[in-house]
Amino acid sequence: MAETEFLSGTKEASVERSTEEIRHDIDKGGEYISQTVEQIGERIKEKLDWREYVKDSPFWALGAAVGLGYLASGMFKTRATPLEQIMDSIADKARDTVGDVFTRSAGPNLIKVTLLTVATKAAASWLMNTAATSVANGGVKPRPQSGSGSTISPKEGT
Repeated sequence: MAETEFLSGTKEASVERSTEEIRHDIDKGGEYISQTVEQIGERIKEKLDWREYVKDSPFWALGAAVGLGYLASGMFKTRATPLEQIMDSIADKARDTVGDVFTRSAGPNLIKVTLLTVATKAAASWLMNTAATSVANGGVKPRPQSGSGSTISPKEGT
C-alpha cells in the first residue's frame, strides 16, 4: 500500500480517509491561506504608507514635494501673448524714461514732469486699447483716405 501525508502531518498507510479528516485538512488549509492573505495585506499597507517614507527621509520628501509643486504651477501658468509682451516692454521703457525725468527735475519743473507723466500714461492706455481692439477685430486694416494727397478721388466711392 502507498503511504500518504496529509496537511495535519500524519502519515497513513491506507488510501481511505474519513470525511472528518478531509474536512479538518480543508479547514487548516483555509486558515493557512487567510493568514497568508492577511500578511500580504499588511506588507502592502506598510509599503504604501507615505508617512513612513517621510519619517525615514524627510529631506527627500520635501524635495519631491517642491518638485511636484513646481511642475504643477507650470501647468497652470498663463503665457503672455506677443502683443502683451510688446506692450509690457513699451511700458517698462516709458517708466524708465519718466523715472529719469523725475530724478532730474526739482521745484518748478515738477509740474511739467507731472503733466508729462499724465500724458504718457494716457497715451499708453490709448495705445493699449487701440491695439487690443484691432487684434479683437481681426487685425489692423488700412482705411482708404480721401482728400489732399490721396490717390482715391471722393467721387469714385459714390
